[in-house]
Amino acid sequence: MMPILWDILIWIFLAVGVGFGVLGFFGLLIFPDIHSRMFTAIRALLISVSAIVIAVIIFGINGFLKTGGSQYEILIIHTLFFFGMVVVANVSIARIILDRTRPDSSCQAIPETGTEFGQQKEE
Repeated sequence: MMPILWDILIWIFLAVGVGFGVLGFFGLLIFPDIHSRMFTAIRALLISVSAIVIAVIIFGINGFLKTGGSQYEILIIHTLFFFGMVVVANVSIARIILDRTRPDSSCQAIPETGTEFGQQKEE
């Protein structure tokens, strides 16, 4: 592959990553409730980080093929470890937020037994 194609691929993935990062930021500002904000932020963050990780891996592969240095292998391993940490942290934090914002079950109405919908209970 020509070096200019490597650079174009890296720039495309970086632009996609930054674009989804900005989209996630505006989603946090625009949406009214915590669940829609969280949905937007999680999806946009994961797509953004994934695109940036792909750009770094392409850079590492390109550098390794040119020079054969082990620093590019280490860069790829560290990038994949970072990506795994981001995914695990993102999912964990999202579950914690969902659990803390879920309404209590004691506040929900308990349906009456022995009656059908629209009928009043006889006393």
